[in-house]
Amino acid sequence: MKILIKQIQTVLPFDKPEHEICEGKCTGCPKKMLEYMGSELDHHQCQLDNDETPTLGELNDLVRIAKKVHRNMARNNLVNKSLTLSKS
Repeated sequence: MKILIKQIQTVLPFDKPEHEICEGKCTGCPKKMLEYMGSELDHHQCQLDNDETPTLGELNDLVRIAKKVHRNMARNNLVNKSLTLSKS
């Protein structure tokens, strides 16, 4: 789970300023999608910090959400189109 969280944080543009994320025509709202993904990552990191072991379902859900957010970011030209996430 820790590796997955790091991968997501690396791949998605959390470090881009808001004016770059919200410029031009948007498909969906990338800003809201990043906020949602950030809150999911915070939630899972908090669980790990409390020594809770994630279930396979939680890992799958996080990967599924991350892929959807990444696809949205790619549609808005904020990330590269290719994405590889492992469930380590």
